[in-house]
Amino acid sequence: MGWASIVTYPLSLAFFLTIQLLSYLLSTLLFLASPVIYIGHVVLYLALLPLRILIIFEAFIYFMTGAVLVGATIGMILHFTGSTISQLLQIEESDEPRRPRVKQELLDSEPQNSPFNYLEAQTEDHKFLPYSTILEEEENSQESG
Repeated sequence: MGWASIVTYPLSLAFFLTIQLLSYLLSTLLFLASPVIYIGHVVLYLALLPLRILIIFEAFIYFMTGAVLVGATIGMILHFTGSTISQLLQIEESDEPRRPRVKQELLDSEPQNSPFNYLEAQTEDHKFLPYSTILEEEENSQESG
């Protein structure tokens, strides 16, 4: 048993020294690489930020996805049902050319007049109505009464 301890002691001593040396080297490398590791954490946080925002709106996304799928399914069912019914009833598009659309300007039969002139309308009112103020009318009504 003596020879085994004589062989294992130097090997364990060499192994321990190698591990200790690698530990010092690794701690020095980690100290030097710490800014790079910190920047990597920041970049990873910013890269995953859109996914964090999507997680906030998870319920809304599920609702909208369901609504789109239901709407598309019902739309396709209605389309195929309508086309099947039109084929069964032999309804086809007419070959007649469509009437051209009439512009709104052609529908108006009255020609476009010039804009409303207030002064012109006021002089026309004088022809039909006597010019008097409310105070004059009250005075006239008191004199006659």
